[in-house]
Amino acid sequence: MSHPAPNPLPQKPPLGLYGGVILFAAPRRWDEACFSVPALRAIRAARPTCTLGVICHDEQHTFWHTVPGLNQIIAYDDKTSVRQLLKSSELGRYDWDAGIFWEKGIAAEFCHSRNVKQRLAYAEKELLKWTTDPVPPQNAPGPVVHRVQHYLRFMELLRIPTQKPELFAPCPVDVPRQPGHVVVCPGSDYGPSHEWSLTRWTEILNLLLDHCHATITIVDLPGSKSTQAVELARLFPECRSEKPASLARGLPLLASATLTVAADSSLCHLSAHVGTPTIALFGPNDPQWRRPLGKMNTYVRHKVECSPCLLAKCPLDHRCQNELGYTEVAAAIVQKWQQLTA
Repeated sequence: MSHPAPNPLPQKPPLGLYGGVILFAAPRRWDEACFSVPALRAIRAARPTCTLGVICHDEQHTFWHTVPGLNQIIAYDDKTSVRQLLKSSELGRYDWDAGIFWEKGIAAEFCHSRNVKQRLAYAEKELLKWTTDPVPPQNAPGPVVHRVQHYLRFMELLRIPTQKPELFAPCPVDVPRQPGHVVVCPGSDYGPSHEWSLTRWTEILNLLLDHCHATITIVDLPGSKSTQAVELARLFPECRSEKPASLARGLPLLASATLTVAADSSLCHLSAHVGTPTIALFGPNDPQWRRPLGKMNTYVRHKVECSPCLLAKCPLDHRCQNELGYTEVAAAIVQKWQQLTA
């Protein structure tokens, strides 16, 4: 006696982003936050009528306000607890259908504690316990790709299109550009191994003043232990000197500039974010992996055997910075200046 075939077990829906109320957890690092912006904008482009929010550290609140299309920005600080977030009346505005997060921390814990229906993250060991829908990571070996692809690939696996040039458009601040204004930042929040010598920076400022006839603002990064900006300000009293209370508060200054010339640092990425052409001086970092986004931005680097080492402090002789000559950087500045002032 034959029996009918059993009904197949129901399958889980294919991997995708479901629901119309989506919370995007911002990465804590400034460069990572900048690299994640195109992925966030891809969600808005694909879901123009969805409710889209960002949860971020309080220091990034101003930054995310520059990104168009957000319905809510939720900020927390170092003292905020998950319990406080759950009780916040601000968070009660929306019943989140989906949460996307990239790293462990308060945002991932909040999504889990709030019982957000769909919790998406890369299937990494430290994130699995918070997720409902783990996204397979990219483990295949291959050439170095820019870090922005870490975020865009995630969206593509969720069937969200990312091949749109407008996703990479700058997010300008409503500040007028000042013709001939150049922001110079010799320090780096990545560590002293990412900083060029004071002697070379002195030569660059002379070039900007004498050849480009630029108006210069020397920026000292908040919280930086570097003394180079202070020394340059002393050597060039005719230049303006600024030390913003936070990197986000420096966005209007960056937006007012014609050009930014800086050590490889978070400031380079924020400058590119607001649409200011940027020249970044790379040392132990890999520009193919972490250069500022945008075709109008460039980098200068002298390749040495031990680079990229990605170390904050050099264990050798600082050769990646010492062998980066004035001529290479000056040529990049003059070429960019001619393009901007033609």
